[in-house]
Amino acid sequence: MNCTKPEFAWLNGQILPWDECLIHARSQAAFWGANVFEGIRAYWNEKHQQLYIYRLADHLKRLRESMKCIDMPATFDDSVITKACLSVLKKNAFREDVHLVIVAGFGFGENYDSLGYTTDTLMHITALPMPRSPRYDSGAQAAITTWRRISDESMPPRIKTGANYHNSRLAQHEVVRNGFDTAIFLNQRGTISEAPGSCVAMVSRGQIISPPGSSGVLEGITLDSIKKITQRKLSIEFIQREIDRTEMYLADEVFLCGTLAEIQPIISLRSKKNSQRYSWTYYTGYTEAI
Repeated sequence: MNCTKPEFAWLNGQILPWDECLIHARSQAAFWGANVFEGIRAYWNEKHQQLYIYRLADHLKRLRESMKCIDMPATFDDSVITKACLSVLKKNAFREDVHLVIVAGFGFGENYDSLGYTTDTLMHITALPMPRSPRYDSGAQAAITTWRRISDESMPPRIKTGANYHNSRLAQHEVVRNGFDTAIFLNQRGTISEAPGSCVAMVSRGQIISPPGSSGVLEGITLDSIKKITQRKLSIEFIQREIDRTEMYLADEVFLCGTLAEIQPIISLRSKKNSQRYSWTYYTGYTEAI
């Protein structure tokens, strides 16, 4: 995708030119990944000629929960952040689907100590054009990564912090080098956790099943939408419980879901390159309905 650079961004209460949305390299947010963030979809509606932000209030709630878990003071309240998001979208005059990112981070500690306690915080909001992934239709080939998912005892996955995503990066780069599209993590207990940047769910015996929050996952907002729609509109039972690796191999269908990924069917799930295809899915019914 060739993405044209947007004109404007938002930093600490001000709309600025994109190239001026800068934080210091030695801030804790940049140097240690001491930040929390939310990525949010905004969908362009051609008929109404406007953008619709997907569950912004829920994303802000999760942002607050992440901030609470890392003891980060709140500099801006939700109403200010909401107005800032709208300003970024309007100022850039987007007329297409957009990925909006809100980042709250720590600034400088005393004497610029990168690990020191500080109440100095920063926030920036940026947005980029983001069309739907081709894998929405074509599906993704997945592999179980050799990297294990971080756990609540070390780096809590329910905190959406930049530092946690090095775990995802390692796993994703491993499977891409081996010829796959995406990775699936096992947690410290050896059961299914999630994919880098998205939740995982399977269809088995007429039920949709996904790992619970205690499985080393970021509790997904898109997954919650699937849960509500399947229960209210499709009369399909939605269950969150531990999933064994071999149980997922035997599933009728497997799919990824997340704000950026939306819903992507997994068409093959393998343990390594050129091995037997264990399970596959490509079923557009749920994708079209949600």
